[in-house]
Amino acid sequence: MDRRFFLRKSERLHGKKSIQHLFTEESRSIFIFPLRLVWVFNPEKTNEPVEVLFGASKRKFRRAHERNRIKRVLREVYRKNAHLLREPLISKQKQVLLSISYVGEKDIRSEQVERIFLSIVDRFVAELN
Repeated sequence: MDRRFFLRKSERLHGKKSIQHLFTEESRSIFIFPLRLVWVFNPEKTNEPVEVLFGASKRKFRRAHERNRIKRVLREVYRKNAHLLREPLISKQKQVLLSISYVGEKDIRSEQVERIFLSIVDRFVAELN
């Protein structure tokens, strides 16, 4: 299968209703320090199997450039490994809304974030079954 490592605008979670649905409805979460993945099945039919939101705490990272760097690392890790999320969802014909948040207090290297993200994806795919 041809894998293209893109993060299109249509894959980004936006819109007040969708974000509220993600955090107020019957959402599930997976936590492996320092990443937290919150997800819920998408009630609206869209073209994308995954719509994702990235976040870092303003309380723990006061300066915007620190939060932006962490979100940039999260986007890059997601972009390189998104096929691991998309393929099981496409095969099961499901759509999800995701939030990937960095909850650590110190900045960490992208290799460590990627390793933790891959273990979270494994748990996520196992929960889909």
